[in-house]
Order: sequence, then C-alpha cells, then structure tokens
Amino acid sequence: MSGELIALITTVCWSIGIFPFTEASKRIGTGPVNQWRLLLAWLIMSVILFFSNSLTLIDLFSKPQLYNFVFLGLSGIIGFTIGDYCTFKSFTLLGPKLGSLYTTFGPGAALLVGFLLLGEKINLIGILGIFVTIGGVIWLTLSKKDKAAAELAGFKRDKTGIILGVIGGLCQGTGLVLSKYGMEYYDERLPTMHAVWIRLLFACLTAFLVSLFAKKLIENSKPIFSNKNNAIPFIILGTLLGPICGVTCSLLAIQRIEVAVAQTIFALLPIVVLPINLLVYKEKITIQSVFACLTAILGVTLLIWRNKF
Repeated sequence: MSGELIALITTVCWSIGIFPFTEASKRIGTGPVNQWRLLLAWLIMSVILFFSNSLTLIDLFSKPQLYNFVFLGLSGIIGFTIGDYCTFKSFTLLGPKLGSLYTTFGPGAALLVGFLLLGEKINLIGILGIFVTIGGVIWLTLSKKDKAAAELAGFKRDKTGIILGVIGGLCQGTGLVLSKYGMEYYDERLPTMHAVWIRLLFACLTAFLVSLFAKKLIENSKPIFSNKNNAIPFIILGTLLGPICGVTCSLLAIQRIEVAVAQTIFALLPIVVLPINLLVYKEKITIQSVFACLTAILGVTLLIWRNKF
C-alpha cells in the first residue's frame, strides 16, 4: 500500500472519529468523554507496545530519559488534555463542519512555537500561509448562509465555541512541536509509538487530577459506569478511529513518504468532514463552506511547503 493512500486513510479515520466524540459529548458532556477516552487510548497503546515490541511496563518507564518525560508530558497535557477538550467542546457548539476548520490553525501555531523553541526558520511564505488560513476560517465563521445551514442542523455560531476552537487548534500545534522537541532533543531518538504512549499517560493523569481537584471525578465517572444515553460505544469508536488507528496510520505514512506530503494530505480533514457531516447531521454543504475550507487548506499547504518555494 502506498504512503499517499495510507495518509488518506489517516485523514478519513480522523474525520470520521470527530463524529463519535461529538455525539458522545452531546450525550454526557465533554469532560467525561475527554477524560475516559484518554485512559482507554493509553491502555490500548500499552497493549500494542507490549505485543509489538515486547516492552514491559518497567521498560516503558525506564528507557526514556527525563527530558523525554518533561517535553512529551507537556505535549500530552497541552495537545490532548487541553487542546482536545477545547476542540470537542467546539464541535458540540459549532458543529463538526466549522469546528474542524479551526484545526487548521495547528500548523501555524506549530510554525510559531517551532520558531521560538526549536529555532526553525520562518519566511514570508509561511506568514502568508498563516494569514490565508485565518482568512478561510473567518470567511466560514461570518458566512450568513452557512450560519443558517448550521442552525437548521442544531448548531450555532457560539462565541464560546469559536474561542474554544481557536484554543484547541493552537494547543494541538503547540503540542506537536513539544512532542518533536521531546523525541529529538538528543541524538538518540525515542520510538514514535513510545512517545505517543508517554503523551497519553500524562494527558490521562492530568485529566483525572483536574477532575479530582475540581471535585468532578464522581460526576464525570457516573455517566461512564451507567453508560448514560448509550455514550460508551461512541467513545470506544472515536478512540479506535482517532488516537489508535489515526495515529498508527499517520506513522506508517510518514515512514513511506515525505512528511510534507503526508501533512498536506492530513490537512484535507475539513473537506472530508463536509460530506460525512451532511450524512450524520444533515447540515447542508454551502458553496461558502467549500471555498472557505479550500482557502484554509491552501494556507496550510503554503505553511507546509514554505521552504520549497
């Protein structure tokens, strides 16, 4: 199977995975969904590492260095715990169509944080890409026709949802850079799946600790153990499609083709979401939504390929 096809499968997995998480969040709330899907993803990743690499629990904790835990831990907290929580919440308020478009802010955030932390180069093409992406997102956000179509599907242009969508995209981009920093800080590179395991571990622990200190641990656990509104199947499906299948396929794709090519295909997510959203939530695909998504994707493409121009 070609790397391009695997990258496209990755994008489809992530795109479909949005909808089970959105549905589960609508049924029991974003907090319980984000908290328990992180635990489930970490447990599944632990099993995968054990059987694929014969790594024991002691190996998983002893082989990484301190800097791996520090930066990958921060990456997990910012990207998974905070970023995904904000993103899931924005999906429930804005709908998957507009909510997914805010994920295109991730590459821009990664570029800026990479410039500050890793000394990566930034040029005028990269800056142009950021502004083009922002322009596409603003276009869809302010579109009156698309707003009407979203309201018919039960979603609205909620200010809280917009703010959370922006924060989610920025956190995901920042988490990506911290992940790269944690994996490549010294000459010996930590295996990617092991790095994901560390990210999920810290993200999971943080989500449960925040829930505990906020005195919401029992409140967030009751819907899970009682399977309120039959939310558990959606959480399981979303976890398998997103953090497990999506991440695994993305790693396979990057091993077979250039990272820039893979990232460009991954950036097609908002376009893939459009027909799925039409099928699931009956939200009409407007001309404005198509062109706004294409504009945002053009901006991401400029960012990714900025050094090729």
